[in-house]
Amino acid sequence: MKPLLFLPPPNIVPESMSDLEKFTHSKDDIPPLIKIALIHAQSETIHPFLDGNGRVGRLLITFYLYWKGILSRPLLYLSFYLKKHRNEYYDWLMKVRLKGDWEGWLKFFLKGVIEVSQEAAKTAKEIVELKETLIKRLIKKRIASNYAVGLIELIFSLPKLITSMDVQDKLSIRSKDTVNKLLKKFLETGILKEISGKKRYKKYLFSDYLEIIKRGTEI
Repeated sequence: MKPLLFLPPPNIVPESMSDLEKFTHSKDDIPPLIKIALIHAQSETIHPFLDGNGRVGRLLITFYLYWKGILSRPLLYLSFYLKKHRNEYYDWLMKVRLKGDWEGWLKFFLKGVIEVSQEAAKTAKEIVELKETLIKRLIKKRIASNYAVGLIELIFSLPKLITSMDVQDKLSIRSKDTVNKLLKKFLETGILKEISGKKRYKKYLFSDYLEIIKRGTEI
């Protein structure tokens, strides 16, 4: 891969992308975190698309690390760090292009990986603690049936919005009345919130979970 100093003219973009692809798939001794930092900077410099280069480039970081087995799931949200430090991020990319300051860029990038990883670990711990708290709440309220515990598992897997149809289907509950009674108990205990305001086709939100996970995704 030939390092680019600035945005290439359109006629050499295909060649530059081909070089980048070969570098991405090449077998070498470069640690994956270092290599994806190089790939990302080069991708942003080539700028092959009319729109969406930043989004694609940031997604590439997560998917590459998942592909290489560094992540067990594609959940490292480095976009938040890069957006949070947007000006510094652009400055380092320009320093790479104009001065070849790869070392400074790598330090900035790896600092972001550390910061986001620590935040992800903290988030995971809070989610586990939330789940334990809710199960204890169900036991205290004497509603810890198999269906109730099953619904706890379900709302952690479908945290945004859930409907009675989701509950009936995923938990294999035959009776709609049983589903409605179960959802009513979850509303009364404050686990779920009804947000549609409708009498039929109601939608429920697991807001406590969302408050935890959105912390690392919004500026």
